Amino acid sequence: MNTASRRLETLSLLQTHPGIPAAGLAARLGVTERTVRRDITELRGLGYRIDGEAGRAGGYRLAHGSTMPPLLLDADEVAAVSLGLRTAVTVDGLETAAVTALAKLAQVVPARWQARLAALADVTSLPSQRSRRASRDVLVPIALACRVNEAIRIRHRRPVDVQPHRLVALRRNWYLVACPRDAAEWRVYAVDRIDEAQPLGIRLPAPEPPADAARLVADTLAHGTWRHSVRVRVHTGADLVRELVEPSVATVVEDGDECELRFGTDDLDWAARWLAYLNLDFDVVEPAELADRLRAFGAWLAARH
Repeated sequence: MNTASRRLETLSLLQTHPGIPAAGLAARLGVTERTVRRDITELRGLGYRIDGEAGRAGGYRLAHGSTMPPLLLDADEVAAVSLGLRTAVTVDGLETAAVTALAKLAQVVPARWQARLAALADVTSLPSQRSRRASRDVLVPIALACRVNEAIRIRHRRPVDVQPHRLVALRRNWYLVACPRDAAEWRVYAVDRIDEAQPLGIRLPAPEPPADAARLVADTLAHGTWRHSVRVRVHTGADLVRELVEPSVATVVEDGDECELRFGTDDLDWAARWLAYLNLDFDVVEPAELADRLRAFGAWLAARH
């Protein structure tokens, strides 16, 4: 590795491992600690603000400053950033910033990646009319709190202190997985319904976080505090039904050559229309009122068409 490449790699390690000691940098770069310190000195001379703390527990980290390090992204990371910017329309206040950031990204990526970036430009992603907007002033501090494991006070109907775990984007909406103060379980909060997020500068005790935050969000949406719990027996295989049904809408439970569809809803008329839309052969297990709504929907269709 030549000197220029090694120093770029040093910047990358400082970004991904803030507080890394000279010994850690030396081991990862395959050089001596003396070479690491010399490279740090040279990078500081080029305008990079690199803070260092002495002692066994000390280390180096990039500080916020006027000079921005070069983008240290590979081709897949450039693709991920580009696609992420194209979905930023779901965050109020970031639409224009997303466009300008994408233009800047196109200017600095290597020429060999321009074709990939141009191909991604042809991918158009429009928000659903039913998708809700998350406020930038709420989403950003929540994301930062998740990253550093810092407790926050959110106003979600009422103020509540939570220990955040993960932000999840599902069906073009944002959800926060967090544990309220003194609670024994992780809960899901719709970010668009959070009016304010204030960092508390502390870390609240919380149980072991869920292994799959996205699954927790999907299960909560499908089986949350709904007025009606719906179960229907579908006379076809579970694999086919899973292709038709999003996990955040309903759970598919395999049962031999057939399966059961389970979900919650406040609106049995909607449930009847949705089940009819799936075009599957099924029997209602519960609630009994759903069968009545299905018959009424069928009668309306017959009379209407």
